[in-house]
Amino acid sequence: MSGRFVHRLIVASAFLAAAVATVSAEWVDQRKAGPFELRSEFPLTDDEGRSLVREMDLLKADVEGLLAIKASDDPIQVSLFSSVRTYRDHLAQRVPEGMSRPALFVKGADMSRVYVYRRKGYATDVRHECTHAVLHNALPFVPLWLDEGFAEYFETPAAERASGSPYLRSLKRSIVFRWKPNLQRLEVLEDLGDMHEDEYRESWAWVHFMVHGPQNVRQVLSDYLYDIEQGDAGRPLSARLAAVAPNYNQQLVQHLKSWR
Repeated sequence: MSGRFVHRLIVASAFLAAAVATVSAEWVDQRKAGPFELRSEFPLTDDEGRSLVREMDLLKADVEGLLAIKASDDPIQVSLFSSVRTYRDHLAQRVPEGMSRPALFVKGADMSRVYVYRRKGYATDVRHECTHAVLHNALPFVPLWLDEGFAEYFETPAAERASGSPYLRSLKRSIVFRWKPNLQRLEVLEDLGDMHEDEYRESWAWVHFMVHGPQNVRQVLSDYLYDIEQGDAGRPLSARLAAVAPNYNQQLVQHLKSWR
């Protein structure tokens, strides 16, 4: 969830792909799940670990199916650390600017990489960051707010994504106090430092609306992602939504109010 302020880092530098001549982490468990190459400092044999591996095997297909996109099969390396200490030691050698973050996605020159350390709910971090990796294996770019909105949506276990996110309950409460969305405000954000809890929550809301809302709204998202895939996003989503649903802000609010 957004309270973690988990961020992404996209780096095209070949430096990140190079091996670092230092003591490597002790990987005690290594598995492949779909495009994900998992390596872990702790065994993935408990219930949480086995469940995570099963979910990772399905995540790429989940993202592709719901968003009607096709990601490449380029490998995505997922490094799981047993503690924040070993996590930071590893990042200090490779991505020092990411050391303060509890989880990280890096788009490297050779492959995408995800770094997560074990803590309560670490599987949520893995799903979040791996969603970024799948998206960036499918699309040449993704607007910041939409990238984070998708990651917030898919970080929830598959069976709970439609109705089980804490964001849904939070937004229903806020609507009682006349909360109003503002998609155009989100669309101008370019710096992760501008993304706070309210921005993550609203980004999730727009994604939920565009994947579970009316057919004309779902089509707007599908067309937008297709245009991005072709390298020409053209008009922003707010303008596209306004063309088919002039009262799209009110429709979003009503969608959230009535969703169960």
